Amino acid sequence: MAEIDPTTGLAVGTFGLARLKEASRVFHALVRPDGDVVDISNDYPDQDAIYGDWDRTFEQLSHVAGTTRATGTPVSDYEICAPVVRPQIFCAGSNYAQHAAEMYTFNEGHYQTDRRDGESDGDFYERNLEFVTKRRAKGMPFIWLASHGSLVGPEDDVVLPQVGHGHDWEAELTVVIAGGAPRYLDPAEAANYIAGYTIGNDMHTTELFTRHDTKWNADWIAKQQPTFKQAGPFVVPRQFFADRTELVIQLDVNGESKQDWPADDMIFSPEEYLSYASERLPLLPGDLLMMGSPPGNGAFHSQFLKAGDVMDIRISGLGAQHHRLVAEETLGRTPFYGLPPIDPPASK
Repeated sequence: MAEIDPTTGLAVGTFGLARLKEASRVFHALVRPDGDVVDISNDYPDQDAIYGDWDRTFEQLSHVAGTTRATGTPVSDYEICAPVVRPQIFCAGSNYAQHAAEMYTFNEGHYQTDRRDGESDGDFYERNLEFVTKRRAKGMPFIWLASHGSLVGPEDDVVLPQVGHGHDWEAELTVVIAGGAPRYLDPAEAANYIAGYTIGNDMHTTELFTRHDTKWNADWIAKQQPTFKQAGPFVVPRQFFADRTELVIQLDVNGESKQDWPADDMIFSPEEYLSYASERLPLLPGDLLMMGSPPGNGAFHSQFLKAGDVMDIRISGLGAQHHRLVAEETLGRTPFYGLPPIDPPASK
């Protein structure tokens, strides 16, 4: 990968797209590696205009990046918003082998139902890793949908809900989808419908995720808390990446490294996930596909996020996120349901 400019975290010779806020105005911008900002909102007023015909957009913006005068205000002087508005957020489940094996081994709840009596963590982990490895050869992608109502930008505070304490992180390479994707994509053609990449973080609260009072076991809305999906700062065009082998995902909590892993060490690739998704539902310009998280989440470290923590996320060439963790202000309101029941209902 080319030299990274520390001003933005973008590689020299590339550019990123961002949604920037100045006072009450939010606009689409091209950001150069040195932090120069080019306002592109006249030609690209919304994300459909940007991502609807992506190859044409990239050709035009490549010219803009080399010729158009900047605003004169560096990107650091703007508020950086989430890069897209109200996207469908597709989330890849268990897509890094070691992370999946760790999760199945160390997370509580229904993950433990397969543990043999007296089985050590090490032995249970090896069995789980074998299971995941077989999935790579014989399985298929798994996707769940996240609410755009949980999406915030790369520098926003993350609000920890009143219910639960196991607030966990999962830094993820995130694909921004281009327009025009047909139904039943073949993986070989799916790269044409990747506009670019950004940084994502898929948070959840562990105690809310596991349900013992239903045979479904998992409660996916536990991953939809306000602010629990963070994206940005930039969408960097796919054309700048010959492959993804140089991308590294890193996440720190309070300056201590928690995740540091090659982004491309996936069970299923973005192209395979797009192919799978196209068989199930429509793909729209500006939609996000979070590609799953590598090893090193909070459950593995026996450490969860708490108010006052600081979380930093980086992916090579895509910039960085910086978040404060804050307690939810409930204005005197308390949860009616709270945590799900620990014990399953008795059989009749």
